[in-house]
Amino acid sequence: MQSTCQQHIQASLLRPVAIPQPFRPLPRSVRRLHRVYRCPPSALAVQDIVDTIQSSPVISGAVATTVIGALAAALWGLSQASSMAEGSQPGLEVQSLQSSQPTSRKDAVLVFGASGRLGKQVVAELVGAGRHVVATSHKTDKLEQAFAGEKAKGPGHLYFENSVDITDSAALMSKDLWQGISQVVTTVGPAFGRQADGGMGYIDNMTSERVDAEGISNIAKAAKHFLPAQRFQPEVEQVLSMRNAADLEVWEKLDDTIMGGKSGSYLQTAEDLHAFQGDYKDKQPYDFEGSVWRGETITDGGGFCGARTKMLDLNLQRFDGISLRVKGDGQTYKFNLKTADQMNVPESTYQAQYDTIDGEWTTVYMPWHEFVPVTRAQYDSKAKPLDPAQVKQIGLVLSRFHYNSLPNQRFKPGNFELQIADGIAGFKDERPRILMVSSAAVERNAIIGDDLEARKKDIPIVQLNPGGTLNHKYTGETAVRGSGLPYSVLRSTGITDKTEGGAFLLEAQQGDTISGNISRHDLARLVVTALSTPEATGKTIEVRRSEAADAKGKSDSAAQLQRLFYSSTQDRSRTQIGLPPMPKSVPPPPPPTEERTKEILADDRVQAVQSRERKERLSSNGNGVSSNGSQGKQSSDAESRGAKTAVTS
Repeated sequence: MQSTCQQHIQASLLRPVAIPQPFRPLPRSVRRLHRVYRCPPSALAVQDIVDTIQSSPVISGAVATTVIGALAAALWGLSQASSMAEGSQPGLEVQSLQSSQPTSRKDAVLVFGASGRLGKQVVAELVGAGRHVVATSHKTDKLEQAFAGEKAKGPGHLYFENSVDITDSAALMSKDLWQGISQVVTTVGPAFGRQADGGMGYIDNMTSERVDAEGISNIAKAAKHFLPAQRFQPEVEQVLSMRNAADLEVWEKLDDTIMGGKSGSYLQTAEDLHAFQGDYKDKQPYDFEGSVWRGETITDGGGFCGARTKMLDLNLQRFDGISLRVKGDGQTYKFNLKTADQMNVPESTYQAQYDTIDGEWTTVYMPWHEFVPVTRAQYDSKAKPLDPAQVKQIGLVLSRFHYNSLPNQRFKPGNFELQIADGIAGFKDERPRILMVSSAAVERNAIIGDDLEARKKDIPIVQLNPGGTLNHKYTGETAVRGSGLPYSVLRSTGITDKTEGGAFLLEAQQGDTISGNISRHDLARLVVTALSTPEATGKTIEVRRSEAADAKGKSDSAAQLQRLFYSSTQDRSRTQIGLPPMPKSVPPPPPPTEERTKEILADDRVQAVQSRERKERLSSNGNGVSSNGSQGKQSSDAESRGAKTAVTS
C-alpha cells in the first residue's frame, strides 16, 4: 500500500499538465513541478569499494569498474555519478513553479544527466542562481522520481524532458528539446546499478562507449546545429560618444595642477585637430571619428594628467567590461570608473590599466575584474568589488605611478598623445555554450596509449581503465572541443558527498597531472560559475580540494571560483605556458588480467581508503544504516565481494 506522501506525489507531480505553445512536447516528455512534498529518500545500495574509491585521492575522476569472476568491466559515471543512486538525495533545493501559468523557456540551460547525484546538484545551483533549467533523463518519469519531495529555492524555473536518449542522434535533433536553450551542461555517465539477477552491471546497455563517446558526441553535434556559432571577437556597444565638440562638453580636466603640479592636458575632437593643422608638412592624419587626448607630464611636483566626465546616468551592468579603440605612444594608461557612493569621496575610484603600441591602433578590453578600488592611488583592500550598475563617472589617466607608489615602467615624461576612435564602449564576451564535466586522468591515459610499462607506473584508475572509460570520456571531450561552439571542460578528481569532510578551498591545474577529491556541491558551484564567466571559455581544467594545510574549513567565494578560470589558459594556447597540445584520441588498451586487477586493487593507497571508509560506515550511526542510507545487510553483501569490485565516481 502506498504511503500518503507517495500518493500526493503521484497526484501532483506525475500527472500531465498543460504546457504552453510553442513547445509542443511529446506526451509526458515535459513536466512542470506544480507542488512539492518532503518525503524521505529511498535507501541507496552502495557497495563498500564504491564508497571507498570514489573518495580516494589516488584514484582520479569518475571511473567505475566491477570485476566479478574473471573481469567484467563496468563503470558508471566518471565524476558525474549520473544514474547510480535511486530516489532523491537529501539537502537538494529545487525550484518549483507555483503559478498557474508556466513561465516561457528563455535563455535556459539544458542539463543532460540531471537525475544523477551530480546532475541534481547542478540543477539546484542553476535554479538558485535564477536560471531556467531544462532537465533531461533517458527514462520515463525518472526526473519526477529524482526530484520528488524537493523544496523550492531560487528564482529560476525547472522543466522536465523525459525519455531523452543521448545515444540516439536523431532524437537529439528535436526542435522542441532545444526551444529556448542558450547553454548546455552534460553530467552524464554510464548507467551502472543492480541487475535483475541481483548482480551489478550496466543498465539498459548504457556503457561508457555508448554514453561517454557516442552520447556526448551526439550532444555536441546537436548543440552545434541549434546554438549560435562561436564569435571570435566580443560584441561592442558604444556607451559614450567622443566624436564631436558637443560630446566633449561632459569632460573636464583633472591634471596634477590641482595639487601644485605643472602637468597639463586637453581633449579635442580629431576633426578639429585635423583642420587646425592647416597645410603643415608634418601634419598628423587625424582623419578618424573620435577625439585626441594630448598634453605634457612633468614629474616635478606631480607627474600625472587626467580627464573625467561630469556625473552621468550610466548603467553598465549588461556588459562584461570597457572597450577602447586607441592609437597611443607606447605608454601604459589608466582608465577610471567612479561609482555613486564614491562621488563625494575625493580620490576614490576604480582603476584598470592598459598598454598602447606606439603609432598603432589597438583594441583594448578591460573586464570588470581588472578594475581595482584605489584611494589616493593606493589599493583599498576594504572596498567592495566594482558594481558596473553603479558607475556614474568615467576618467582617463596617465601617471608615473602604477599602484601603491610603485613606478609605471612604461611612463615617459614629456609630451603624450592618445587617439580614441568613436568613444567609450562596453563589451559583451562569449560564455561557454556547452560545458562537459569530465574526469581527471583522461589526458594522461591518452598520452600513455599502449605503453604498458608507463601505465603500470601511473595511478590505479589509469592502470585499471575499466571498459576503456578514460578513452571514451576523452573522445567525448574531443567532440566538445571540436564542436565549433564556445566550450568549457571541467575535469573532476574523485567525487565525495556534499558534506563529507567539511568545506575546502578548491584549486585548479591544467595538463592532467593532479589527483585528489572534490565534493559534488563544490563541483556544481564551479559548473554554474563557468557558465557565467567568459574566461572559462575554450579551457579545460582539472579541479580538486586544495591540499594546503589551511584549506580545510574554508569555502571559496564567487570571486575566488572565477579566479580559477582567470589564472588558466585556453586550450589553443597551452604551449604558451609550457604544456603540449591536447593529445589525439586513441583506442582503449587491452583490459588488465584478473591477476593484475587484484594486484592493482591491493595497492596500499586503495586499501587505506577502503579501510577508512569501512570504519566511517560502521560508525556513522548505531542502527546499522550507513552514512549514505544503505542498510547494514547491503553493506555486509558489499564486504563479501571485497576486492572483486572497484568503482570511482
